[in-house]
Amino acid sequence: MSLYAKEKEVAKQTALAAGQIILEHYAKSVSVTMKSGDEPVTEADHAANNFIIENLEKAFPEDLIISEEKADSPERLTAKRFWLVDPLDGTKEFLARNGEFSVMIGLVEEGKPVVGAVFQPTENRLWWGDKTKSFLLEKGKETTLQVSETKDFQAMRAVVSRSHRSALLDKIFAKLHITNEIVSGSGGIKIGLISQAKAELMASASAGYKIWDICAPEAILLGAGGLVTDFAGNPIDYQNKVQRTFNGILVSNGKRHNELIEGMKDLITLPFNRNNS
Repeated sequence: MSLYAKEKEVAKQTALAAGQIILEHYAKSVSVTMKSGDEPVTEADHAANNFIIENLEKAFPEDLIISEEKADSPERLTAKRFWLVDPLDGTKEFLARNGEFSVMIGLVEEGKPVVGAVFQPTENRLWWGDKTKSFLLEKGKETTLQVSETKDFQAMRAVVSRSHRSALLDKIFAKLHITNEIVSGSGGIKIGLISQAKAELMASASAGYKIWDICAPEAILLGAGGLVTDFAGNPIDYQNKVQRTFNGILVSNGKRHNELIEGMKDLITLPFNRNNS
């Protein structure tokens, strides 16, 4: 049996089914409320969240499950294994009806992301796998994911946020002569594009990146040969108390990741404060 066989299959099928629930809401008007941080939340978020948690609890009754739409547990800080769920990453994109949102389900073991599923319902596109091997399922065809071999900064394609953009990011790209940008919503989709060699780089200078926004796509990217760290080159801490990282997120095809970090050093001061975005 392959590594994490049951976990991968459950994450995959649950993400696909949750995506269909979201599409049912996408086809009609939905009510919107605002939660802390001035972030919108909809009926689709809650419906997908309830479905995912129910399925994961049924399949893995011993596992801790943490979700964007569910209160944190102090057990996460010491748990050997737990799931991180973002039932609808890109709610603003969902409301804008641009299709750039996703379902994200990730598994953390010994503090590291090991399994992930990211599903973009509007494109029927699923990135999924584990830290050793990952796949793309699109239009009924499944292929193995592998990051690009591009090493030239000027040739690198950077995926950037449609709704969050910082002046610091512009400075970083200018210094490294990175000019080729792809605009997208959900972070899961952005990292998915790097996993399938359609881009090479994503950098988020937004302080307070949430752990459920990065867990599933990081596991998938690792399986495709890529790398995720903060701006200091440290691994993402999935067991910190605040569920966030304040040192930015740097995602790449891994070919010149350390050089990217070195090139950014004189432009940034870490740790970021909570207002640096």
